[in-house]
Amino acid sequence: MASDLENLIGTIEKLSIKPVYDTNWCDMPAEIKLECIGKMDLNERLSLRCTAQAEKSLVDSQKIEFNYGRFCGHDEGFFGFVLYSDNKCNLWKHLYNKSETIGLMKYIKNVGVFENLYISFGNLFADNEQFATDDGLFTAKNIEFRKCDINNIISVLNKLKEGVESIKMNGKMSDDLSQILAISHIQNVPYWHIEYYNKTDSLRMVAQMWIETNSKIGSIFQVSVKRNGSFEEFLEHFDDRIVYFQVDKSKDERRVRIRTENADIHILLERGLDDSVAIDFADEYFRLMVIPAEMKECEYEDDCQEWICKIDTEIYEYDSDNSVDDYDYEDYDNYERDWYDSDNDGWNPDNY
Repeated sequence: MASDLENLIGTIEKLSIKPVYDTNWCDMPAEIKLECIGKMDLNERLSLRCTAQAEKSLVDSQKIEFNYGRFCGHDEGFFGFVLYSDNKCNLWKHLYNKSETIGLMKYIKNVGVFENLYISFGNLFADNEQFATDDGLFTAKNIEFRKCDINNIISVLNKLKEGVESIKMNGKMSDDLSQILAISHIQNVPYWHIEYYNKTDSLRMVAQMWIETNSKIGSIFQVSVKRNGSFEEFLEHFDDRIVYFQVDKSKDERRVRIRTENADIHILLERGLDDSVAIDFADEYFRLMVIPAEMKECEYEDDCQEWICKIDTEIYEYDSDNSVDDYDYEDYDNYERDWYDSDNDGWNPDNY
C-alpha cells in the first residue's frame, strides 16, 4: 500500500512543473485521493474515516469488491463479520452491541459489492429503526440466509439492489411463505431454494406465483422437505393444468408438467431420485423450472445429482464448481477460535 502511494505521488510530481500542492494528504486534490482510496483495503478505509473526518464522503463513495461476506450472530448480543477480498481475509471482527453492529453493517452495506453474501443474524434487522431508515442497499450476486426468522429475511431482501442471481434460505423460518413470495427479488431471481422446508405447500405456492407474474423461462426453484405430500399437493392443486405426468416406479422417476396463462411457457416439476436418493429417503428433493412450451420430453435432464447438490452439498460428497466452498474460508461457526480484534482496525462506532 505504501509503495503504491509513493509511486502515485512520484508520478504526479513528474507531471507537474509547478506543483500547486505538497505531498501531504490534506494538500492532494480529490481525484488523487479517490485513486488512493481505491487501492486501500477495508481496514485502511475505516482508519481513514476515523482519522480524517473531512474525508468520510470520499471514502464512502468508493466501492470495494468482496468474494465473500459472512455476517453472523445471536439475538443475545454476539455479532461477527468476516469479509474476503481476492480470496484473502479482509476483516474478521466481533461485536457485542446491537447498535454498533448495525452501524458497521450500514457502512459495509453501502460500500461492499459481494459475489457471495451469507447472513445468519437471527432477528437483528426486523423492526430495527436504524436499519430500516437507512437508504443504502446491499449489492450481492448470491445471498444465503441461515437461522434467520422470516421478518429478518424480508428486511434484508428489501435492502437488496436489483441484479441478484441466487437466493438461498433454510426452513427455520415462519411457516408463512406468502410473505416471501410477495418480494420482487424472489419473483424475479433466476435461482432460489429453501432447504429443509417443514410444510407441503412450497411447490404449489411458487408455481402459482410464477403463473401470476408470468415468470421468465429459465427460472428455477428447489426445495428439500422433511414431510411427504408436496408432490401430491401440487398435483391436486393444478389438476386442470397438467399436460404431462410421469410416475415410473421402475426408475423411481416423478415428473409433472403444467401449462400457464402464457401459451409459450410451461412449468416442470421434478423429484430428484437416483441410487443415492431413493424413494424412501428421509428427505425429498424437488425442482421447479419455467420451460418453453415446445420443450420435448427427450430434452429433460435425467441426472439429478448436480441439481440436488446445489441444495445439499454433502449428500454425494460433491464439490460444485460454482460453490463458495472452493475458497479456503475459515469455519466461522467455530466460535472458539481467536477472533481478529486489533486495536487499530479503524472501527469506532461514534463515527457511524
